[in-house]
Amino acid sequence: MTGKNLRLALFIALAVIQLTVVAGAIIRSEMALRYGEVFRFKLEPVDPVDAFRGRYVALRFTEVSAPVAEGRPSLNRQKVYVPLVIDDDGFASFGPVVLERPDGEAYLRMRSGIEFTNEEGESRLSLALPFRRYYMTEELAKEVDRSLWRRGQRPAWITVKVRNGAGTIDDLWVDGVPVREWLESGGPETPPSPVTTSEP
Repeated sequence: MTGKNLRLALFIALAVIQLTVVAGAIIRSEMALRYGEVFRFKLEPVDPVDAFRGRYVALRFTEVSAPVAEGRPSLNRQKVYVPLVIDDDGFASFGPVVLERPDGEAYLRMRSGIEFTNEEGESRLSLALPFRRYYMTEELAKEVDRSLWRRGQRPAWITVKVRNGAGTIDDLWVDGVPVREWLESGGPETPPSPVTTSEP
């Protein structure tokens, strides 16, 4: 095989590998949307709001770290499994991070950040959540940014469907209703509602 043919073969092999990875991610996301268990993740304001962000609403979560079991080796910057638990308000929270796939409970597989100690002296691990953008048309995304964060904080969360470690955003909720319904009903002009623990 000539050098030119070898380079062509390597290029094709790399392209096939990349397409396989992308296709696998799409399939996992679609399977999660169809068959996944629904979890609610509470949001907090994103500051500052970026006027040039484009066709998505940036999401900032109230919880972006998980506890680490005592005596466990460093979990910094690697693929980990994070069990999901439900808090007293009905929102998703994180159980202790593990390196092995949990049995019999919902979990997310994601890349970890850096381990740290919080104010209570608890060891925790920062997390890079795999869903940090909610895509909409650019016009609607800007309206949500302005209405949701700039005009006073409103109860907001996303519903995520989770299956086999993959999590896919199902919808963004504001004042207890899906965001598009909230916008259509004049949501930006209505006073904020209290956080509800009822299921979407």
